[in-house]
Amino acid sequence: MLTDTSTGAGRAILLHDRYPTLDELADTAHRLAARHPRRCRVRTLGTSRAGRPLLLLSIGPDHPDGPAGPDSPGGHPADNVLVVSGAHADEFSGRAGLVELAHRALAHPARHPATAWHLLLCLDPDGAHLARGAVESRTLPAYFAGYFRPAADEQPEWAPAIGGRLPESRILLDLIDELRPSLQLSLHTADVGGTFLQATTDPAALVEPFARSAAALGIPVETGSFDTYRLSAAGPGVFLMEPHHIDSQENTTGMLADQDDAPAGARAATWFAPQRHGGHTVVIEVPAWTTDRLGDPRPAADPDPHLRAVADELRERGRRLTDVLNHLPGDPPTALPPHHTPLLRAAHTQLTALRQLADAWDPRTAGHPLIPPPLLTGAHLAGIDLWAHRIPVRAAALLRRAAPAPDPRPAALLHTWCAHYRRRFRPTWLPVTRQAAHHANTAEAAVTALRPR
Repeated sequence: MLTDTSTGAGRAILLHDRYPTLDELADTAHRLAARHPRRCRVRTLGTSRAGRPLLLLSIGPDHPDGPAGPDSPGGHPADNVLVVSGAHADEFSGRAGLVELAHRALAHPARHPATAWHLLLCLDPDGAHLARGAVESRTLPAYFAGYFRPAADEQPEWAPAIGGRLPESRILLDLIDELRPSLQLSLHTADVGGTFLQATTDPAALVEPFARSAAALGIPVETGSFDTYRLSAAGPGVFLMEPHHIDSQENTTGMLADQDDAPAGARAATWFAPQRHGGHTVVIEVPAWTTDRLGDPRPAADPDPHLRAVADELRERGRRLTDVLNHLPGDPPTALPPHHTPLLRAAHTQLTALRQLADAWDPRTAGHPLIPPPLLTGAHLAGIDLWAHRIPVRAAALLRRAAPAPDPRPAALLHTWCAHYRRRFRPTWLPVTRQAAHHANTAEAAVTALRPR
């Protein structure tokens, strides 16, 4: 780790084992630009829906005019790498990863001498503001007490795929067109799990360095994440993203539901935007709490009874959540008007996902199996089990916060289901330094392996 402890973000990561706040990130960016004016620049790209700035820290080859933009001083295209943090409000490790990457780029410029790094500090500052109560959590109950993740069409990285028109999405798409990056890196966090990555180009060259970093940092590799069921694997935890596979996947998770006027699906998402300039995207997932249950490669024996039981349990939890929501002031969950709070809109997405997942998993109702039974592994079943715990806990957390007055019903559901989640997966906190190091290691490996020569 090279994080500078003279900055607020550095102190948070190294001295206090916590994620930096957005203010600490901005402070670090401005301090680095002041110390290294020939290599660093900070600029405001625009503002969020609520007027919060989206800041970009650029670190480029040393020259009198500051870091390279889309073109180098000699008029030749710069090798721009765009790194995005904060795409999801409930995911914090990317903040620490950005700080580590910035200090590596400044401390070891010879590693990537022609590369200009462009670090977008937070894509969704409004969502981050609503999730700020979870930033310092060290246990799952504390994390979900301050939990927030926006509704599907309010998530800037994904919104263009389902017809959402957010200023934050437009800022990112315009930045991609300006920089024409050879590589976009999107830094994500799972609450409980292992590490895995997804890429829009063949990621085979990343299998070995990714596994080496995970092993060195004690992070289990997740081969059974439900996010990747329809993706082809280049190696353990390393997956190729293709738009039609992403569309099929998100149809089962509430991300494409009720969107009659959606454009071209995943191809319109910000992940695939660099392709129009010959670039690629890598999405890196790092857990906040690790579990060793998501890497079993052995074939699952007789999975149908397990799938039926999980689907039934998910439906029962959905009924209990819907009953809570129906008794809150306002409309039922199927008819949330725009004036409802972001918390209730977010809960609606989780409930939609819950209903669709139960139908997709249940062999009695599914139109076709998620994965052909001979290929279904123990890791896949564990991944389904994890989502069956995660989604109801998310929904209960959002409803607890959305209640206009203290309401014991969502609080009781959250307490009980969070305890079940912990007992089932035995999560272990992963120090922030290791989360940051794995993001940075994988990002640097991707820059070396995937950029056009």
